[in-house]
Amino acid sequence: MTIQRFTTTASGEPGSGTLVCQCYDNKSKFARIHAQYPLKFIPTRGHADRLAVVYMISYGGGVVAGDRFDVNVDVLENAILLLLTQGNTKIFKNRIQQRKWMALLAQRAHPSLPGRDLIPLGAPGSPASSPATSPTPMTAAPKQDDTSLQIISTKVASNATLVSMPDPVTSFQDSSFTSRQVVHLEDASSQLVLLDWFTSGRLSRGESWAFKYYASRIDVHLGGRLRIKDHMVLEDDGSVAGTTSYAGKLQPYTCFATLVIIARNDPTNPLQKSIARMLALAEANRLMMATFEKHQDILWSASPCLDNNRGILIRIAGMTTEMVRDFVKNECLGQGLKDIVGEGMFGKIL
Repeated sequence: MTIQRFTTTASGEPGSGTLVCQCYDNKSKFARIHAQYPLKFIPTRGHADRLAVVYMISYGGGVVAGDRFDVNVDVLENAILLLLTQGNTKIFKNRIQQRKWMALLAQRAHPSLPGRDLIPLGAPGSPASSPATSPTPMTAAPKQDDTSLQIISTKVASNATLVSMPDPVTSFQDSSFTSRQVVHLEDASSQLVLLDWFTSGRLSRGESWAFKYYASRIDVHLGGRLRIKDHMVLEDDGSVAGTTSYAGKLQPYTCFATLVIIARNDPTNPLQKSIARMLALAEANRLMMATFEKHQDILWSASPCLDNNRGILIRIAGMTTEMVRDFVKNECLGQGLKDIVGEGMFGKIL
């Protein structure tokens, strides 16, 4: 008897994942779930019709320097997918350069040990750059091998809805992280709620804006055309002693968020009502700008996008993470999101 090898299209790369959400009999279910270590998906029961819920987590409770996550999500016709995380996404500090440095020290003390190739030629502390001096830790911008990367590519079909509401990213001191999110909406009936936010770090440990590098990129395509492009980079160039070069531009705020909402053009659509409310509130705030205090607990702006004000891009800065969370959940989304995910699940978001 010949045993046939099982064939699969799943990627075997560490950190890769695939989610396919499909609507069966007016209920959203997962047609496929695949995750490769250290990525993990935990599906759970939704509290509303046509709602599928999944938590995206990583083993160890965070992202280690050099980790790569590549996630592909398909939300098929009429399905509703709620994508969550369990707690803040922690970005651990870079230790690759530290390991290289210590390996070089060990190799110099014991030339017979392997490890000379762990230090790139020409790098600070490498044999080619300073053969007669003690090695010093590298302080250049993060390289490809020590920057954590997360890529989430999503396709949302006709009459389908994706609600991505993760907890914020918290980067540890000296860490480096890049996030890329690409969303393809099939047509004007596809809906999207996408939250991307991050904190200043571990305030309980005295860390505030102490990470080396953070980059976030959001691209939203509608009907094959790029309609929203939001890119941001925070990078310490080492020009300010005792702190990062970008910290002074962000303080006193400790949490920043970007919220994208795209709804079907229907006056009865709850998401459409949320967009209309935030645009009206933004216009009222613009007229009252002269009366605002110099430093507010919450700063925010709203930019309409798409025809008939079907889309909105909201940027938020807050003194605390809790302030930003409450503003996003209760002010920006509120009843519009509750009508989609149900009251029970709404209480669990963020």
